Amino acid sequence: MVEQTPPWEPGCPPQTPDGKTDWDAIGVHSNSNANVDFRTFEQKREDSERLAKIMEDTRRAEEAKLEAAKLKAGVAIPPPMAPMDAITMEVAMSSDTATVSLQYLVDPFLPSRCVVGFFGRGSTAKSSLVATLGAQVSGEASTLWISVEEPNDWIRVRHMKIGGDEGTLFVVTAVANKSDTQGRVTGSNFDVYEHLETAIQKAKRGADTMYIPPRPLKLVVLDTAVGLTGWRKGESPNDDASVKKLLAYLQALAERYDVTIAIIGHSNKGKHEYFADTVAGASAWTNSPRLSFVHARDIREEHANVMRVAKTNLTTRFTTLYSTEPVHTLHQRKEGADSVLVRVNIGLTFWGEDESMEVFEDATRKPQEGDGEGGASKKESLVEKVMGVLVEAVYRTGQPVTREQVHNLFGREISRREWAKVDDRLKLMQFQYRVVIETGAQNKALYVKQN
Repeated sequence: MVEQTPPWEPGCPPQTPDGKTDWDAIGVHSNSNANVDFRTFEQKREDSERLAKIMEDTRRAEEAKLEAAKLKAGVAIPPPMAPMDAITMEVAMSSDTATVSLQYLVDPFLPSRCVVGFFGRGSTAKSSLVATLGAQVSGEASTLWISVEEPNDWIRVRHMKIGGDEGTLFVVTAVANKSDTQGRVTGSNFDVYEHLETAIQKAKRGADTMYIPPRPLKLVVLDTAVGLTGWRKGESPNDDASVKKLLAYLQALAERYDVTIAIIGHSNKGKHEYFADTVAGASAWTNSPRLSFVHARDIREEHANVMRVAKTNLTTRFTTLYSTEPVHTLHQRKEGADSVLVRVNIGLTFWGEDESMEVFEDATRKPQEGDGEGGASKKESLVEKVMGVLVEAVYRTGQPVTREQVHNLFGREISRREWAKVDDRLKLMQFQYRVVIETGAQNKALYVKQN
């Protein structure tokens, strides 16, 4: 290589007019190879990446110092903001009012695409009520029944005996493997999280191929929801967060597969400050579903029960009276009651917060002690007195009896609310009193002896 020399005499660099070294002139006339980059393309790329990393690390370090300073000073740091395309947004339009409506599988007990809770003590016919509703819609829809409470054959036989159509009930019987101190099942070989969606898919396939046109799966019953759920570590049916997680999952399935999911559960003993607190476990059992009921025995009549809305987003509260009727004998006894499967006969429904609670309390209130001979005796209610006068008049005259005639015989007028209770009692106990209610002139009620 030929060494190039500067264009001035060695030891005599160019100078400025004031006698100082002219460094600018030296830079201009410096060695022509001084600015030549001899790095390869790969070396340039690596150096560029190394420089970018140093700059990014420096930026992050500066941001971390700034955030630490803000935290020390008590300044809140906002979380990272989501992009706009991650937000699903709809606009209210006038056409919405023509398309949105509330649908029911059975009005008002089974709204479509919802989770509905049925909770109560044993022997209140909760399962039989839901089974009766399922049989009622079997002409158009099918039911999937999953249970740890009843044997498979009981469920199937009851469906047929109460009028359900053949081939419209699909049953999965789970095996209980865990119980609480009161003997209630809290675990089984069926896990809602693991098995329910697959069971729904299989039942839908069966329902769609059983009939032409098909009777699609519309009702799924979990009896009981507690016993059919695989509670993970740290989860419990007594924990609100665990129950809300379960019910959110069930609601998602209800919407995805267009089914109503009925969950059956137990209630606690004793009185509670709030009506919904009678349900065993977390309050979310009644608060999270869009509709939930509490069931109890109607102590005024044998084989009679009552159910009241515990929570609803769909209607005002209501109370419904219902009774049971045997449809199949499992075991007959010479002495004592037979073991039977039953259907439910639904009676009157009372609407409104106050009236529904009054009816429920009347049906479940323990008899008061009175001053009768030989100790305490049940105090006769106004409804019972009216019924006594009414039934006696019907049998004594043999003619239709009006409410006005009963008022005259009773010596006072009876309110419409009390008459509603009388009518409901007559319907529930028609086999005993054999008095039917007919409609006369001007829609007046007539009470007639049944032939």
